Amino acid sequence: MRRWLPFLFVLVLAACSGSDGSSATATVDDAAAAETTTVAEPAEATVTSVPYGEYSVDHVSEPPVSFDTSPAIGGAHYPFWQNCGFYDRDVAEGAAVHSMEHGAVWITYNPDLISDAELDELAAMAQADGKLLITAYDHPEKLVLSAWSVQHREADLSPSDATVTEFIAEWRENPALPEAAVTCQEALGFPPSNVYTFVADGSELPEEWR
Repeated sequence: MRRWLPFLFVLVLAACSGSDGSSATATVDDAAAAETTTVAEPAEATVTSVPYGEYSVDHVSEPPVSFDTSPAIGGAHYPFWQNCGFYDRDVAEGAAVHSMEHGAVWITYNPDLISDAELDELAAMAQADGKLLITAYDHPEKLVLSAWSVQHREADLSPSDATVTEFIAEWRENPALPEAAVTCQEALGFPPSNVYTFVADGSELPEEWR
């Protein structure tokens, strides 16, 4: 048995039980049928909001896992989370969703559209706030803002824009989430470049989970 497996089960049992106190597993994404509300805003912005409770909070027992938005904003996900911080590459989406279940705001950026100065801004933001997960992602926008059940997309959003600050203030550690106060550290990843190493024992995430 791979030596990372015990760590996964410890995480599931200790930090992320189901709403009835027991760990939950799923092999399919139960959130595909969730009804989303998309509201057009000025400056080519859209906000997608899904009523809390529509997305499954189950943990998949084996990969892969699929989501109905990209980047994902909820649904059955991996039993371990991505450590918050600034990453210079993309991460396992199923782990990022688990981070959002813990009240993290997930800011994704397109490396081809963002400047070095803006990357420095994002890194400083993550350094100052332990509930920000900031990663690369292949989407047409420069930045996309995501939290559990909500997402803001805009054509040319910058880290210093008021929209970013307001989104973080509104959705960081959303009190509607039962695990909003659970840590976003001590699981998977060492920012900025080590994405797939577990903190607990130094083992690597198997390829099929990435």
